[in-house]
Amino acid sequence: MSEKQYRVLSAVGVDRPGLVERVSGLIHVSGANLEDSRMAILGGEFALILLLSGSEKAISEIEAKAESVAKELGLEMRLRPTQARTRASDYLPYRLRVSGVDRPGIVAQVSALLAQRKVNVAALDSRLSYAPLSGTPWFQLQAKLQVPSDLGLASLRSALTQLCDEENLDFVLEGDEGQV
Repeated sequence: MSEKQYRVLSAVGVDRPGLVERVSGLIHVSGANLEDSRMAILGGEFALILLLSGSEKAISEIEAKAESVAKELGLEMRLRPTQARTRASDYLPYRLRVSGVDRPGIVAQVSALLAQRKVNVAALDSRLSYAPLSGTPWFQLQAKLQVPSDLGLASLRSALTQLCDEENLDFVLEGDEGQV
């Protein structure tokens, strides 16, 4: 039996119905497994990134068909070899939410603070919405973090408090039991 292989597939293109079905169908009919995925519409563009696994034969079939499927769908698609996800035992899973009136640089400042403390961002979503009556742009960030087990949470909370107070933002940092 051949060893399982892994690929990360990323794709971007103009959004329209059927893209998810066609890409996931390619994986399925080739005999591979879609293990993890993130998909979103950003502006008028559809973007996806996913982890797939399968036998050498299944992966070869996907690689052989990927270019024609990408052309058919009008997607820029890329397949890249990777390895199986390993469980890290030296971090604690946390969830961070940050919100406030939108302005440039919020993601950059929050991510810089985390990087300085060796906190890994496992997933991050941000959204811009508008207050119903005033139309004020409102920024929201949600992130899954991998906090080093030797990092004092009090110091992380303190640094986040200082940053958010200076930038007039709110934040919530809580344990994330559901994160893998």
